[in-house]
Amino acid sequence: MTQLIELLEYESKQVALTQEQAVDLRRAGGQALSVSIGGEPGAYDLKADSQVGTVVAGDQAVLIRPKVPFRNLFYLLGVKLPDFGQFDFDFGKDLGVLGAMAAVFARAVEDATARGVYRSYRHTEDRLLAPRGRIDIAAQLRRPAMPSPMACRFDEFTSDVPLNQFLVAALERVRRVPGLPAPLRADLLRLMNRFDEVTRVPVEATAMDRWRPGRLDRHYRFSVQLAQLIMKNLSLADRHGSSRGATFLVDMPALFQAFVTQRLTTALRGRLTVRPEPSVPLGQTIAGPSRKLTLLPDLTFERHSVRVYVGDVKYKLSTGAARMGDYQQLLTYSTVTGLDEGILIYAEDPDSPADAPRVHTVRTTTAGTLLHTYRVPLAGSHRELEAEVVTLADWIAHRCGHSAQEAA
Repeated sequence: MTQLIELLEYESKQVALTQEQAVDLRRAGGQALSVSIGGEPGAYDLKADSQVGTVVAGDQAVLIRPKVPFRNLFYLLGVKLPDFGQFDFDFGKDLGVLGAMAAVFARAVEDATARGVYRSYRHTEDRLLAPRGRIDIAAQLRRPAMPSPMACRFDEFTSDVPLNQFLVAALERVRRVPGLPAPLRADLLRLMNRFDEVTRVPVEATAMDRWRPGRLDRHYRFSVQLAQLIMKNLSLADRHGSSRGATFLVDMPALFQAFVTQRLTTALRGRLTVRPEPSVPLGQTIAGPSRKLTLLPDLTFERHSVRVYVGDVKYKLSTGAARMGDYQQLLTYSTVTGLDEGILIYAEDPDSPADAPRVHTVRTTTAGTLLHTYRVPLAGSHRELEAEVVTLADWIAHRCGHSAQEAA
């Protein structure tokens, strides 16, 4: 029986653990989960970091909840959940993100293969007793003393193609997660049996990055997206030949930055060019070996190849002003790029008052640089979330025009 321990991102909690359980959790959680000795005998302090998801170690499972709604977590990951009707997920059960991911993935594969497993033509070269396809003359001449079997080249209509091999690899990885509910594990095994003709081969997590769905395989799109998340984010820890641990963790700061960057790039197309993490020269050392120093702001914005704005994306759940260290960082970026203002893009705390202003601005005392903090809500529907990023893009475009007018 797996014991569930729930934490919010960045939350701390004291729990009763044996020394072996604490060691297993510390090993499985890595930097995402701090495990330290508590103030009482047999008690340990668990502290979550910025990564959310599930850490399973032996008979312990730690659920690290994000503060954003569960469906929006998938959306930030680039996967828009389809409407499964009454099929829904309880974040507090079945190992949290990991169990829900397994359930969503099983349902997606079920839907994708309901009318049969995808089949396609695969080019094959083999030696056969009876001719098939075309005779491979070059291969046959290399062994002229062997008239049979004959070297043949042919296209075989089969389900043993990379697309299915990738899904099978993801199903197999999920199936090995300890502590999954028995009905879900049975569903995963049943789905594995649908791919009985597919060769079980080692698959790289990036194998499907270049895949683009076509007319015949577009119904696989959602299942492949989930399989990519599983292969890139789910790791298993073995002990004595059996799966004793599993982690499925998502780095929220990196996820938030990637989401904001991609959406702003799209929303500002034709108005501003978004440069993610450009190298900005800071200066050059004057003592010792000469060395150029550079800064890497998260975003710069250009108009006609001229830098007009700078920004930094922080996954900080804010209700107002930014943190002092972030102001200092943005001021440095603004000064080095020669701009008189910049923006910190924060995630809005879901507990913020409804009438709280979206933008908080500080004017520096000496140079008069404007440092804006803009809070993006992540708790609404997908449509509302997209609209909020468009509003942010419009605000940035307006500020770039306003700054240019002031400079003139």
